[in-house]
Amino acid sequence: MNTLKKMIPSVTALILAVAMVTVSEIMHNKEIIFPEITAVAIGALAAPKMPWNTSRLRLLLTITAAAVLGVGIVLFVPLSIEFKIPIALLCAIACVTISGTEFLPAVSACVLPVLLGTESPVYICSVVVMTSLILAAQLIFEKCGIREKNSFTPVKADKQLLRLRIIQIAAVSLICLIPAANREIFFIAPPLIVAFFEMSKPGGKLIERSPQAFLLILLAAVCGVVSRFILTEKLGLPLAVPAAISCGVMLAAVSKVKLYFPPCGAIATLPFIIPDTALLKFPFEITAGTVIFIAAAFVFSKEHRSILKHRCKRVLRKAQRQFLS
Repeated sequence: MNTLKKMIPSVTALILAVAMVTVSEIMHNKEIIFPEITAVAIGALAAPKMPWNTSRLRLLLTITAAAVLGVGIVLFVPLSIEFKIPIALLCAIACVTISGTEFLPAVSACVLPVLLGTESPVYICSVVVMTSLILAAQLIFEKCGIREKNSFTPVKADKQLLRLRIIQIAAVSLICLIPAANREIFFIAPPLIVAFFEMSKPGGKLIERSPQAFLLILLAAVCGVVSRFILTEKLGLPLAVPAAISCGVMLAAVSKVKLYFPPCGAIATLPFIIPDTALLKFPFEITAGTVIFIAAAFVFSKEHRSILKHRCKRVLRKAQRQFLS
């Protein structure tokens, strides 16, 4: 009974993700699919404890504001995508900072419409509706004792935090410059940007498990592409079928490795909004982008940079002793 009780939030997360894809297919509008919703579902439902320091209301307001600003940038900023990305990052981080939270998936909500050129209010409506459903489910599960209640402590925007955010924005903008200019956007998929922000924050434990995070993202990319290619493109089944398989596999994977890493959920859903001609290159570009962003996060972390340097020296000394002997 306890095992079944623990599975209810994950099953609910899966149902909501599949429902989103189903509605999108029925309405013939892929802007209804917001990949980051799967990430939010992993963090707010599947994870035993929400990984972000935020309240439900602030989470909803932050992600909504970010989505509105993202669409607004597409509509009203007459610049090329290379310049729109830093603006979107600045707007998203401003939303997170002003809200006093650490809800970094809002970055994806703002950057995604910029990368895809989304102008429709349908995207914003989907963000609001799907996020509200997830948070409502979370509240119900807390009331029923299925999930631990979330606690929130407002984050103060001191000089150290503002300095970190500015450096992070500058780093991501630089990394995005060449892929954006060449319209190879999967190298800089928004969930990877979110992963970088999460990994590069001081005192974060996620970077210590970067190999598992990398494997989860790789699994998500491959699973999403292969399931869509075989089941929809070849067998003609509705997108909801591969979406159910892809999201189900990721929910099982994060539970198995005990690493509830929200960006991998978004990566698993992203293949359902891209053109079929882009399916083949998607996993390769996502993998390369993941390596780049994880490496950048290591550069940011003084502690782990020193550990990596120490390990490299130890390996070199060992190799030198073996060579001389």
